[in-house]
Amino acid sequence: MTARWPADPSHIAQAAERLRAGAVIAFPTDTLYAVAARAADPAAVARLYAVKQRSSGQPMIWLVLDQPQVERFAVVTAVAAELMARFWPGPLTLVLPARIPAGGPTIAVRAPDHDVALALLRALGEPIASSSANPAGQPPPVDADQVIAGLGDRLDVVLDGGPCRIGQPSTILDLSGPTPRILREGAIPTEALIFPSPSGRGQGGGR
Repeated sequence: MTARWPADPSHIAQAAERLRAGAVIAFPTDTLYAVAARAADPAAVARLYAVKQRSSGQPMIWLVLDQPQVERFAVVTAVAAELMARFWPGPLTLVLPARIPAGGPTIAVRAPDHDVALALLRALGEPIASSSANPAGQPPPVDADQVIAGLGDRLDVVLDGGPCRIGQPSTILDLSGPTPRILREGAIPTEALIFPSPSGRGQGGGR
């Protein structure tokens, strides 16, 4: 049976220990509830895909604490650094070139603006591979009840931190190529993603 824990400091610390042991857990972020595993644990990530019933060809988003943590795994360009400074922590996911492209040429990263998610990341000390805590193709959950209704006993732990504040997915912006591309419209509107172009003129992140 899935354990449902209050998202207090003691249980957050225990959830981090479970992640280190290969668990798949769910917890709240600013956008939606996430289902997650330790990003550096291939077996746990494979189980995460199975829990989600998600194709292995669809990459997970890595939840991180901040830009310095990202720089260990991905190339942070000047444009990416500016966007992180403006929108992190918050509902913006950036797709960046991977430093060691073992799992693919890019990594999608986001720093969530939620006390529980950030406390879990601090307790673990490394990125967490994540997706919304629902079976693929089903509506994403905004509270713990919806997580349990959708994923049931497939999870090891659900941290119940109450309803999510935003209730819609993050915006995904791909910065891995020569031209920025919006891959998913979400909580940050496209018109807000204005950043310097290489020539110094302003450029938007529209499709």
